[in-house]
Amino acid sequence: VAFTWNGRRHPWAQVVQRWQVDVDWWADEGRVWREYWAVTTVDGLFCVIFRDLAAEEGWYLAKVYD
Repeated sequence: VAFTWNGRRHPWAQVVQRWQVDVDWWADEGRVWREYWAVTTVDGLFCVIFRDLAAEEGWYLAKVYD
């Protein structure tokens, strides 16, 4: 498994943590339903990525720590 960021492919080395957020399902703005993954990459990055489960539109890079 890998993701692309800044034109480079970053393969995952380890999944550190996974969690889900499911809030605002009652709000007019709509539900926020996401699955987050904290991962390390083989080149040493620590990243948080998420998948939007409500919209089913793919994966997003939330944070990068180097």
